[in-house]
Amino acid sequence: MRRAYPSATIEITKSEAAATTLTTITARVEGSRTDIPPDPPLPRNLAVECRFDENVLTGFRWTAGPTR
Repeated sequence: MRRAYPSATIEITKSEAAATTLTTITARVEGSRTDIPPDPPLPRNLAVECRFDENVLTGFRWTAGPTR
């Protein structure tokens, strides 16, 4: 999430991962921008979902945040 949105200062608030097969893991991360006021015009709460297959990132999507 931080690498995908490098201009934002993000505090990670939750992270979890689950194996969907022997070689595939889905990770979900939530965070909050700490570099903007509480009621900004931009989204403050962010979330992403990543998919890894044999330790290689094969999927990334914002589930809350800048492109949603």
